[in-house]
This record gives sequence, C-alpha cells and structure tokens, in this order.
Amino acid sequence: MLNLESFLKANPDFLFQTREAVARSLSPFHPKEECGVFGIFNHPDVSSLTYLGLYALQHRGQESAGIVTCNGGEPKSHRGMGLVADTFDSNKLQALAGTSAVGHVRYSTTGSSLLKNAQPFLAQHSKGFLAVAHNGNLVNARDLKEKLEFKGSIFQSTMDSEIFVHLIARSKKKGYMERTIEALGQVRGAYSLVLLTENALIAARDPRGIRPLCLGEIGESYVLASESCALDLIQARYIRDVDPGEVLLIDKNGIHSESPLPKVKPAFCIFEYVYFARPDSNIYGESVYLVRKKLGARL
Repeated sequence: MLNLESFLKANPDFLFQTREAVARSLSPFHPKEECGVFGIFNHPDVSSLTYLGLYALQHRGQESAGIVTCNGGEPKSHRGMGLVADTFDSNKLQALAGTSAVGHVRYSTTGSSLLKNAQPFLAQHSKGFLAVAHNGNLVNARDLKEKLEFKGSIFQSTMDSEIFVHLIARSKKKGYMERTIEALGQVRGAYSLVLLTENALIAARDPRGIRPLCLGEIGESYVLASESCALDLIQARYIRDVDPGEVLLIDKNGIHSESPLPKVKPAFCIFEYVYFARPDSNIYGESVYLVRKKLGARL
C-alpha cells in the first residue's frame, strides 16, 4: 500500500506545482480547464494509484473528485466536493479497496456545481453496474435527454455525461463493448470516456479526438488517463494515445480495440497544448512544454 503522506513529503515540488495551478484556476481572470479521467485494471492497490492519478490531473478540475472501485463484485464509491486531497484520506482509500477503478476530477462545463453532478456516475442495471467518467461536452445532449425521458429514463443529475449511462444501460446489445459502440453512435460532440464494469475497463474517444486520453501499463496492469503526467506519477509506462474514434476494452484477456465510428477530420483542441495540459505531459508524442516553447518562438 502506498503511503500518501510520505509521498507528498518526499515530493514537495509536485505538491506546490499542483496547488499553484489550482490557485490560478480559481481566479476569475483565467480560463477554466476541462475535466480529468483516470482508470486502472487488475492491480491490488487501485485506490491509492487512482488517488495519485487524480492528484496529477488536479489542474483539469477542482470542483469535485470521485473514485469507483470493484474487485469483480459489488462496486465501492466515494465522491466529494473540492480538491482530491480534501475529498480522500487514508481511511476512505482503504474502504475503496479493489482490483479495478475509475476516477474523475471535475470542472463544470454543463450542470451545476453540486455533489449530485460529481463523477464517476455509478448506476445499477439488469446486467450489473456501470461507472462512467467523462471529459467533454455533447452538443445533442438536450435532444437525447428528452428522448430518453420519454422512454422512461429518470436522470439523477443535470450533467450531459449521465446520458452515456442511460444509453448503455438501455441497449439491447449483449456485451458492454457492443453496448458502448451503439451508444457512441447516438451522441455528437467531444468525449474522452473511461467506463468501469464488473469485469472490464472501457475507454473511448470521439472521432475528432477533441480531448486527450492515453494508455499505459504498470506491471501487468493497464492504466488510462487524460494526460501522461498521471502515468509518470505512478511510474506507469506510456504505451500510446487512444486514437480518435477508437474504443478499447480491457479485461482478463488483454486489450481489444475497435474503431467503429465514421472517419472524420481530427480536430484536437489547441487549448490542450496552449493552456489545459500540464507542461510535463506528452500528447501524441509531443512534449507540451516544447510545443509551448515552439509556439512562443513563432510569436
């Protein structure tokens, strides 16, 4: 088990860097970031690693934080308002023991700043449970919500991210991969998703790749994160970015990849390189720090 207090004492520069970013983000004169997502499959210490992963992504969202874990059975969840360090302590992390997890830090682009809107969303349905962490915005959220409510869906939040839960839960497809693909075919907009089920971790990016998402590994475990800085902190090895339009399913058999959505011209958000991402992250093999230096040289 990782000792979080010892880690932070041994890495004061990391703590300062993160808190400094948080302080800047709270100023009304600075643009606000998007959310951060994190997931890990098949590791004995997922709660501590997810905590650290979210800590590394704190600059992407400071309104709320949440973690859902499981060990092949019933899920465990904790969400709270505020920063990661304020939401979780050692007792809460011990209560979240499991072998797979998904986590989220939020800045609200839709929906109010309320605990009911904190992610990951966790839902029980006829096939088991589903936990959803989403970074992005859906442009057809209102239409989809009206259609789902007409069919009997009851929404627990004001977040467009909850739409994924209802679409996947209502799908008649057999497996979660097929259910997720069917749901993605109905939404329009930006999304980097990490989904947790009883036996799998699923990741997806929208066809334009607007928001980042990368894949890594630590030992025999796989990790998903909005930025590579989260992989670095837990000493995971970066494998690659999840491609635009790609859907990954990670289970006991390894990684299964599909690209089922129509190909469109990529439209990665330039603000990831300019402002949102941490300078020590790499996106598509490019150092964010070096990209910013090159942009400055051009100016």
